[in-house]
Amino acid sequence: MERRDFLKICGGAALLGACAGPPPPRKGPAHLVYADTTSGLAAVDARSGLRLANPPASVPAADWTRLYTLSGDSLLTVDAVTGRRISSAGVPTSKAIRAVSQNDLLVALGDPAPATPYGPPGRRTTRLVIADSSGGRAPMTIELDGNYEPDAFSADGGALFVLQYLPSTAPEAYRVRVLDLVSREVGPILGREKTPVAEEETMRGEGRLAVLSPHRDRLYTLYTHQADHLHTRDLVAGRSTGVHAFVHVLSLTERWAYCLDLPEPFGHGPAEGHAIAVSPRGLYVFDGASGRLVRADVEELAIKKVGSLPASPGPAFAAVSADALHLAAGASLLTVDLDSLAVRHAARTPGPPRGLVAAPDGTLYAGVEGGAVQVDARNGRELARVPVPGLTLLRHATALPGV
Repeated sequence: MERRDFLKICGGAALLGACAGPPPPRKGPAHLVYADTTSGLAAVDARSGLRLANPPASVPAADWTRLYTLSGDSLLTVDAVTGRRISSAGVPTSKAIRAVSQNDLLVALGDPAPATPYGPPGRRTTRLVIADSSGGRAPMTIELDGNYEPDAFSADGGALFVLQYLPSTAPEAYRVRVLDLVSREVGPILGREKTPVAEEETMRGEGRLAVLSPHRDRLYTLYTHQADHLHTRDLVAGRSTGVHAFVHVLSLTERWAYCLDLPEPFGHGPAEGHAIAVSPRGLYVFDGASGRLVRADVEELAIKKVGSLPASPGPAFAAVSADALHLAAGASLLTVDLDSLAVRHAARTPGPPRGLVAAPDGTLYAGVEGGAVQVDARNGRELARVPVPGLTLLRHATALPGV
């Protein structure tokens, strides 16, 4: 295979356009911002506006230190900050990267996610490839009877959590299951008491939003528009109550799952108007249509506080910094106390929001049409603007190395 150079290096600048003349003045902060764009994942230097030449079809690791991409029959791993090639591994021909393990070693390959998993045509069988990104082990091809979509690897890399869509050729719902990578068999996940469940719940969610815990040992997934849904615990107890929205908590270390119900009116408004974020101590869910905000304790998995904020119709996004929760919805940019849920600052967004992220040093960026805007959370003042043509979703910000 011909070697591919992902960085164009001139004068020490590992950035696209660095050879086309002197770089523009450095005005922004020393961060890299990552965003989904109409041409794929982009990484941009916030100081200069220069774009890293990373593979556009790349998928990030959970901690954003590496990027993965497919090139023919090879799985390539590159450094997410420098673009340096880390490894290359031969794999069976696959169309998409679907999941990456927490240790950045295993990668699940398969078909791209469908635009909607519901209705025909579906599929009767599913082919997955589990690849060692270092090339140290031969890839494993698994053929499953049924319609499955990869969700996340267990923390030890011994299992892959999957979504099974039912019926397989014309899905109406799905359930979360676990694929053991040794036996290659699919089975039920455990309840929070770490015991098998006799009857598995099915779901038909809209607007799935998922966030990893800071220690990357849990995956929190928000499901909305779940009319008359019954959890496993309700099925086992013979209850007939239903909820419209809940957070599915998946332990990636102990392989159990639990559903945290959300109170009314969560789940009734538009799916894109809901946002979720997590801190080391709290889980936060916001419904912009109603202005309701909840805080749940991550140890007890119980809602501890319900707040009422100004209603802000439109797409909603949330980000947690060291001492505050930040919310962008419609035209509102809110900074909220992590414990009391009281609004500390209220301002206007710099444009219809397309994502909200906090860098490790607390710097706040709002995604808008055409770029990422560094904003002062206290008053919404624009501090710097990073051009990102075709931005569809702002995803991450990190410090530049050596700065």
